[in-house]
Amino acid sequence: MTSGKEEKRLMKYADLHPNIRIRIITDFFTDLTQKSIIPFMAIYLSIQIGAGLAGLLLTVNIVASMIVGLWAGYWSDRIGRKKLMVIAQTLQVVALFCLAIANSPWMDSIIVTCLMFLLSSLSSGITVPIANAMIVDVSSEHERHYVYGLQYWTTNVAVTFGALMGGLFFESFRFLLFSLVCLESLATLFILIFMIRETMDKHALSCDDAPIQRNILKTYWAVFQDKRFMIFFTATVLAVSLEFQLDKYIAVRLKNEFTAQLFGSDISGLHMFSLIMVINTVMVALVAIPFSRWIGRFQSRSIMTVGMLLYTAGFTVLAFSNWAWLLISSAILLTIGELMYAPVRQVMLAGMIPDSDRAAYMAADGLSYNAAALLGSLGLTIGAFLPSYAMAGLYILMGLGALVFFRMLLRRAEEQNQHLPCADAS
Repeated sequence: MTSGKEEKRLMKYADLHPNIRIRIITDFFTDLTQKSIIPFMAIYLSIQIGAGLAGLLLTVNIVASMIVGLWAGYWSDRIGRKKLMVIAQTLQVVALFCLAIANSPWMDSIIVTCLMFLLSSLSSGITVPIANAMIVDVSSEHERHYVYGLQYWTTNVAVTFGALMGGLFFESFRFLLFSLVCLESLATLFILIFMIRETMDKHALSCDDAPIQRNILKTYWAVFQDKRFMIFFTATVLAVSLEFQLDKYIAVRLKNEFTAQLFGSDISGLHMFSLIMVINTVMVALVAIPFSRWIGRFQSRSIMTVGMLLYTAGFTVLAFSNWAWLLISSAILLTIGELMYAPVRQVMLAGMIPDSDRAAYMAADGLSYNAAALLGSLGLTIGAFLPSYAMAGLYILMGLGALVFFRMLLRRAEEQNQHLPCADAS
């Protein structure tokens, strides 16, 4: 067990395992690459091949990425993290190089673009669960709140700069954009090969009770038979689906219903939606790291409770209010709530998964985001038939449901820790 002094000491970036420090940096650039391409690819494909085929292609990409992520999670727990990460990054370099060529002054091929976009999505599907498992491999429990807070910050900053890059270059300078991100991916590949060390615990594979002989279907059947994980999975779907409402039902509602004056100027619903997004992005960029350090001294159950209540309250107000200042206040509240609950959620996941199936559990957790995205889209459909106050009621039920499930798991974890004998420091 860690001493009380060690638990209270503020974490620093330099204290982290070298693999985590490197992954934080490389993940930033990977997210930057993805976010400068993916949001704009839908628009580009719609123009080139029509909205129907573009939607079908994007759906195929998502499903293929999910499937290959489950495959990668299974094999990563058997042959190691680094090998698959190097393979995935090599595929990413190839995909981006071919995307650059297919959108260059010498060639303009929509077929090659579609195929390489699919290959890029497959590469990302392989990388995400393995990278998440690698962080758990080499981090201690008292480090993870800081690590996930830092990762949350870098992801949001990468999304912001990626969107800016894509907005500036994608339409008129795709060759330059793909060339730049290809060079970044090539640099990441060399870092993975020469600087990242294998982190999978070989001892976990050599244990007699290690489930390494199970095939992939039995492995994921066991994962989804894990009642504790499925409670966590359900809570995650409910919580994250609120976030997916923001650019769907809430954005559409504001566009159709909201008009107001702010600082003497008329603002539309789209302007208010943009302002909400800016508030969220700026707050995360400015306060995520110090805020994560500060709240790390409190109990996880208290952080989760306050965080989810603020997060739920913020989205509930956004679902029905048309008062500008209340909407701005709600954007601040939901951002603070997200900064509180999101790192705790990651720490909970890291603490409940078995050593021998870490990447498989991480891949299964990734499916919760896909399920949440589907609920987000469903919310837009339901919102066409229900009044805004009814949608607000649904958001309350979803947020409180997530909180009840998260607290249930945290209470069980605390009870188990109280009954565990002290571990030998050696």
